[in-house]
Amino acid sequence: MPFYDYRCGQCGATVEILHGIDEQQARTHEGCGGALERQFFAASVHFKGSGWAKLDRRSGGSGATDAAAGSPAPTTKSDAK
Repeated sequence: MPFYDYRCGQCGATVEILHGIDEQQARTHEGCGGALERQFFAASVHFKGSGWAKLDRRSGGSGATDAAAGSPAPTTKSDAK
């Protein structure tokens, strides 16, 4: 079962409550008796494993990637003429 954050409407305190996702019951703050309102936060994302970012760090890539990084695009013999 997940933890959920609730904020008291009366005193502003934040509490964590462990309950199932289907539980829909009125909740009150034990300290002051104020109504608790569920808080929503953005989920964190963690990219793990090898290979997912190798394309972004590859040297000698396209000119757009090199220009965005601030380095000049590589020249070839046909460009030098």
